[in-house]
Amino acid sequence: MPHYKYLHRSTLLRDAFWLVIINVIFLFIFAHYDVLELMFALSREYDDWELDELLPLSATLTISLVIFLYRRMKELGEITYAFEQLSKLDPLTQVLNRRAGQAQLANYVQRAEQGKQGFALVQLNIDNFKHINDLYGSSIGDEVLIKLVELLRKALPKASQLIRWHGDTFLIILPSQQRAIFQLANDIHSKVNTELLASLEKTTCSLGVAVWQPGMNSEHILHAAEDALFDAKNQGKNKLVFA
Repeated sequence: MPHYKYLHRSTLLRDAFWLVIINVIFLFIFAHYDVLELMFALSREYDDWELDELLPLSATLTISLVIFLYRRMKELGEITYAFEQLSKLDPLTQVLNRRAGQAQLANYVQRAEQGKQGFALVQLNIDNFKHINDLYGSSIGDEVLIKLVELLRKALPKASQLIRWHGDTFLIILPSQQRAIFQLANDIHSKVNTELLASLEKTTCSLGVAVWQPGMNSEHILHAAEDALFDAKNQGKNKLVFA
């Protein structure tokens, strides 16, 4: 998902322009009324009031205010960024949630259309996950999802994206240049089947894979991966099917 820019160049330029305009206006006002001379005359007339110290004091106050505002803006940006990151993540598995995943998929489609990088979309679903929840409880079901994410993160190339789409269904975006898509999908299938929940009972998964083709948008490749996963389920589950 594209990172939000907290300091926009256009905004900074616009604010700087208005600051210059306002200060130029004040400069004409000060020059017209000879403000500095008035202050100097008052400071001589009321020497015991130390009015002549107002000038250096105003300079230090201005510098202090600039530093204060910069620090507050920086802190606000960090807090906003932290909340932005939290809004992208699934709270259980700490991978991208559906909203962030949709944005990532749109980015990959755009890059593919520009000829920069093709990709494949994998839709993975745990077979009989409801049975696991019913038999062992939802807490064990949560542990299975967390374990699945750990396995996938170890198996996937760094440039890939892992998304919790809904329930026990995950999307994996695989840049096609990383490895042969078929081999990588097979590795994922094998790793999940042999290592996920092995201590309790054998747990398998089904995968549907769609490779981006020219003319495909986000919805097209999503539907292709969903259809492939549906075919894998209809073929008896524990299958890997390409669209």
